[in-house]
Amino acid sequence: MMGSDPASRVPCDAFDPKLLSAPIMINLELTSGCNMKCRHCYNFWRGEDAAPAAGLEPRDIDLLAEKILAEGVFHVVLTGGEPLLRFDTLVYALKRFTEAGLSTSVNSNLMLLTAGKAARLRDAGLDHVLTSLNSRHAETNDYMVNSKGALEKIKRGVKTARAADIRVSVNMIVSEPNKDHVYETGRLCAELGAQRLFATRLVPSVRVKDVRATDLRLEKRAAREVLAQILAVKRDFGIGVGTLISYPLCFLEDLELYEDFVGRGCPAQRGNRMCVGADGSARACTHEERSYGNVFTQGIGEVFQAMRAWRDGGYLHGECAGCAYLGVCASGCRSAAYAYFGELSGPDPLFEGVGGVRKPYKPVLPGAILRAIDAGERFVAPERIRFRQEDGFTTVNVRWANAFALDSGLAAFLREKQRTGESFCLADLRSNDPRRDLAILIFKDAVEPLDASLRASISGAVAKGCSLDPSLLPGLEIAEAP
Repeated sequence: MMGSDPASRVPCDAFDPKLLSAPIMINLELTSGCNMKCRHCYNFWRGEDAAPAAGLEPRDIDLLAEKILAEGVFHVVLTGGEPLLRFDTLVYALKRFTEAGLSTSVNSNLMLLTAGKAARLRDAGLDHVLTSLNSRHAETNDYMVNSKGALEKIKRGVKTARAADIRVSVNMIVSEPNKDHVYETGRLCAELGAQRLFATRLVPSVRVKDVRATDLRLEKRAAREVLAQILAVKRDFGIGVGTLISYPLCFLEDLELYEDFVGRGCPAQRGNRMCVGADGSARACTHEERSYGNVFTQGIGEVFQAMRAWRDGGYLHGECAGCAYLGVCASGCRSAAYAYFGELSGPDPLFEGVGGVRKPYKPVLPGAILRAIDAGERFVAPERIRFRQEDGFTTVNVRWANAFALDSGLAAFLREKQRTGESFCLADLRSNDPRRDLAILIFKDAVEPLDASLRASISGAVAKGCSLDPSLLPGLEIAEAP
């Protein structure tokens, strides 16, 4: 992989997820119970014949925390079911993980949130919640979640979280019933104070026998209209946009226009995520049925390696062979392929074919920062940066679950600068292309300029860049903004 000679180092070699020792993040289900019963829920075990809800206790959190820390996992998402149903465990978990130096977030429908509970969660370290709101129209939203009056309860929960200074992002599961509601739902999210709207196409549960015979589908034409609406949300309401389920890049075609949808990829194939149920069973993807083991009895590392089939490339769609964007796209959503065609290696239902990308994505940094690099501006490695040594490279975590592969020599340089607090400039880097390397590190939010005005000028660029692994983008160049 990467050379040991400093003169031959490159910072971002071809990222090989097979070599990851552990996941970047863990979705930890505090309970399998939920106060809603969404028609589109991927949790197949919540049928009429489901067993009583399982739930974690504080002692389980202590045991998992030890295992998570031992494996160098960076981020934990506390989820469910509905985690507010296990409120005391949720508060305990937030405190335990935060005190251990892990970043955390919560997935919740927020229907059960009160001002008192929000204050306790904030004091325990909660900074961000991802909630679900599927339509501005109550009839449609409540139909999708199978709960009358749900929209008003969710709106109240979002307002309560914001009043407690907890950031809120909204996930809108988009399918046939609400495909025309994205723009107006985005308006509502902005009014409520949400910072981001994810327009996430629905991936049907494994229990759905014929997707096209239901309203759980989203056809190509409708998906394009959804994308047009979500871009208008960003333009008109000034909130961030994205998706939690990747789109095939050949479907997007214009990656410059749809840059907010480029970096998602497939977390299971990239090794970013492990999903742990309330009983300890682990899955690579939230939508799959198979369990790869139990983290309580086997440990996180062992179970993660049992998921390696996801990272070996065997689930990539055969017709994607030769595509320059395969590393970042990973053939789109593998669970969507399974839902529609019965095979994890099947085509994503939005697949268009190799060569579909007609305008590539080019990372952009303000000209001022590139000129500052050349002028010898000094940079620092922030304390928030975390490192994990792998076999032949280093995984660098910049914020939350955003991480990328870095040459171990350059990572060691950053770790030392972080330890001492010493700043550095372009002349201090030793690599084949130090200017490009430093630009990538800035774009990835792995280093910051000492100058406060320069930090402000790059905030938008790095907000996008920290979710991208530069090694997965073909012919990566850091362009200069006009």
